Amino acid sequence: MRKLLSAAMLLLAVLMAACTAPDTWELVSKDNNIRFVLENRKDKGEVNLSYSVYYKDTLAVEKSLLGLVMDDCEYGKDAQFVSASPVKDINDAYRLKSGKQLSTADNCREQTFTFRTQEGKQFNLIVRAYNDGVAFRYGFPEADGQMHTIRTEHTEFAVPVNGKAWIHPYDWNERRKPSYEQYCRNEIDIRSECGHGRGWAFPMLFNTNRVWMMITEAHLDGSYPATHVDNAGTDKAYKIRFPEVEEPIIPDAVEPVSELPWFTPWRVIIVGDNLNTIFRTQIVSHLNPSSVVEDESWIKAGRASWSWWSNGGTPRDYKAQLKYVDLSAEMGWEYMLIDAGWQRMGNGGTMEDVVKYAQQKGVGVWLWYHSGAGRDNDSVPVHRLMSDPELRRAEMKRISEIGVKGIKVDFFDTDKQRIIRLYPALLKDAADHHLLVDLHGATLPRGFERTYPNMLTTEAIRGAEPLGRQERCDRAAGHNATVPFTRNVVGSMDYTPVTFSDKVRQGVPALRKTTMGHQLALAVVFESGFQCLADKAESYLSLPEQPKQFLKEVPAAWDESCLLAGYPGDYAVVARRAGDVWYIGGISGKEEEREIEFALPEGCVGKSFTMITDGGDKDSFGYMPVENANGTVKVKVLPNGGFAGIIR
Repeated sequence: MRKLLSAAMLLLAVLMAACTAPDTWELVSKDNNIRFVLENRKDKGEVNLSYSVYYKDTLAVEKSLLGLVMDDCEYGKDAQFVSASPVKDINDAYRLKSGKQLSTADNCREQTFTFRTQEGKQFNLIVRAYNDGVAFRYGFPEADGQMHTIRTEHTEFAVPVNGKAWIHPYDWNERRKPSYEQYCRNEIDIRSECGHGRGWAFPMLFNTNRVWMMITEAHLDGSYPATHVDNAGTDKAYKIRFPEVEEPIIPDAVEPVSELPWFTPWRVIIVGDNLNTIFRTQIVSHLNPSSVVEDESWIKAGRASWSWWSNGGTPRDYKAQLKYVDLSAEMGWEYMLIDAGWQRMGNGGTMEDVVKYAQQKGVGVWLWYHSGAGRDNDSVPVHRLMSDPELRRAEMKRISEIGVKGIKVDFFDTDKQRIIRLYPALLKDAADHHLLVDLHGATLPRGFERTYPNMLTTEAIRGAEPLGRQERCDRAAGHNATVPFTRNVVGSMDYTPVTFSDKVRQGVPALRKTTMGHQLALAVVFESGFQCLADKAESYLSLPEQPKQFLKEVPAAWDESCLLAGYPGDYAVVARRAGDVWYIGGISGKEEEREIEFALPEGCVGKSFTMITDGGDKDSFGYMPVENANGTVKVKVLPNGGFAGIIR
């Protein structure tokens, strides 16, 4: 009898255990190196949804809170587990039109976890595990015909504190707009606060527990604002923060509003044991929808000349613009850009006349426009050309028909949802009219280039434009040696590089502190599908033959990219391949003479080439033959120096 009773009790215990909902789940990457651990268990008297991330057996992200508040309902707190979908293998090969690697594949595992709130409302957490990171987002799939507001998002990133961080403040420039144009704060304490009360911008780079990690955001479809983070999480963990109320361009509230079904942007954590993993990742692109452009044959990455950097008044000068058409034709560059003021062009011709001349030379023309953000009710139509759908389409039709190839759209000036909604609308209309796009004065890239491959680049960087101030020239080398590891990781970067001249502002030149070799190398170190080379025509045309030939050959889109050596803020050596040809660029961020050593890509070993290096001073070039390379190269550089080469 006792045996029967014991057996019955054991069977009952087994059945009860089988009926008890699990409280921990794991999703593991295909190479088994990365684990996303999801928990829904009681902690300190509360049941909260949380996650952690492991790289191999190293804790990369400590237990971090998940969830959000929609309307007045908590999604994540006291949630009841409903189901977990089978793990789905994704291997979606696709091809980009610009970027660090054109042929790529969204290769990951995906699983959807469904929970129910205390009020009986279901929601999903969709998780993906890649070999170089993880991503997750919230989903609300049940349509109900109503508008909803997310009051706050609880998502935290509890990065272990035993390491260092490289992060840009989410700050404002002099126009009081949210800015992605600040200097990175290098090697600061993890979870330290920014100090100005507005938090930090994506992407965030960390070295912690002996792993490298980047945290960022992907996929903005207009149903959510762009977000950043502050230190309001548990124990000062980074926590998602909506745009600032004071962002002045529009008076809108900062909370996202949408009807269902609704999916939030992806929260992205890239992780690996070396910086090359961070440098090469394409997760941000993978997490966006496939291209909506059926015929992409007209979309071509390329280089451009630009007169505005050296003389801001020249877009109004017809003859000056012809000189830059001629420069692009001479250098074999695909495009030239006419910046703000072209509507008032004089001195012998109009914008339309420049386009006709450029067509004869085989050069495509781009035009600058204001985004129209905040100018919805402006009585002057030209001010809202890009924000008013009817005006925008009419203008795009007009300029496309006369042969304009692309548009540079500037001054978006806020991360609030209404302006984020403008990006895909503008990109789609531009694609319909076969116009390429440069998003300037814009938010950080979050992967638009996959869905709208006509978007070739985005600014969101303190580039060459501010170099008219000496203090910015003084900091340029260290800044340049940081952004390949931060900003440029997540998308093409419209820095407008390769400026050999001293920029003159209000009659006073600001002296360049980087060497000629450093500036030449930026054509490779900085990736941009629309590589706008900013210096005046005379600077390029007067270059010695080898640097000049280098700029004639270096392309703007790549079959492969890799980091050969470097450390954020210190130095960077980058190799990029187009076809069978490798291009090497290296820069130093330190104001000291040094020798930089690196290993060449495997396909370059044994090949001879000439490295263009620093000369006797910062204003000259040197040349270093590399004979039958054994795979390792050492290059001496001047303070703030650099080098570049082509390996065939």
